[in-house]
Amino acid sequence: MSVLYVTQPEAVLHKNYEAFTVSMKQEDGSWKKQSIPAQTVEQVVLMGNPQVTGDALTYALELGIPVHYLSIFGKYLGSALPGYSRNGALRLAQFELYRDPERRLQLVKAIVTAKIQNQYTVLYRQKISDSPLKSHKKLVAQKKTLDEVRGVEGIAAKDYFADWSAILKEPWSFPNRNRRPPTDPVNSLLSFAYGLLRVQVTAAVHVVGLDPYIGYLHEVSRGQPSMVLDLMEEFRPLVADSLVFSVLNKREIQPNDFTESLGAYRLSDDGRKRFLQAFEQKMNSVFTHPVFDYSCTYRRAIELQARLLGRYLQEGVPYKPLVLR
Repeated sequence: MSVLYVTQPEAVLHKNYEAFTVSMKQEDGSWKKQSIPAQTVEQVVLMGNPQVTGDALTYALELGIPVHYLSIFGKYLGSALPGYSRNGALRLAQFELYRDPERRLQLVKAIVTAKIQNQYTVLYRQKISDSPLKSHKKLVAQKKTLDEVRGVEGIAAKDYFADWSAILKEPWSFPNRNRRPPTDPVNSLLSFAYGLLRVQVTAAVHVVGLDPYIGYLHEVSRGQPSMVLDLMEEFRPLVADSLVFSVLNKREIQPNDFTESLGAYRLSDDGRKRFLQAFEQKMNSVFTHPVFDYSCTYRRAIELQARLLGRYLQEGVPYKPLVLR
């Protein structure tokens, strides 16, 4: 199974018998068509402003294929998802934990501790071993409120990104983390990678039957998919950040792969294709899962974590975020 990415602004995705066909406009005004058997597609990601016909969208949903929308900068915009899971008991358990301050705090501590540990691991792999992240990780356990834990997370993130300039090789620089829109190439890649990661977590949350809008670390008051954002945290360093380091330091992405408009940076069409290929390679790379002790891909691991959280909510089995050393 694969992810079908459609990134050309004037492309059209339509259905042709039991296949999806992507029509792409060429420079001479002609149209090039590519057919993909629908049974080989797991998800569809539309980036920018490609068109999708009603037949194609309906067919995707009938097959249980989610269709995700990203902006031209890679920001996640939304999804058309197949029918929701009917697991009402799971959602009731999800709501109950939200109303339980003590259990909610313990879960948030586990999520933030795992995120900081994975940030430390990323820096350590990049030869940065004197980071203060270990002390921040220990500090999480001492906190008594959600806001205090969030405060530690924020300080850890600031210290984490402060080390990026020492890791990135010339000609790249990283003054600080910024977005909406990203004002330098590295932040542009980070935002794109986080948008792609959000697609994968959204799909996993939907498959398991969790309510995407009831989370624990992120507040629910602003209409954001808090559960999706919660589950993303442990994967941000392992998937998105590691990928950005890889493509830049291996020179798979070059400065001329970016275009700038009104202070905002985004990848060129060719650069975007190479980054998507690198992202798919990352998602399909295999590692030994520390909980189950068997080989799995990052894409599979995201779904496993959503299912583990579901078991914690319904059965009380302790939730163990994914932590890699």
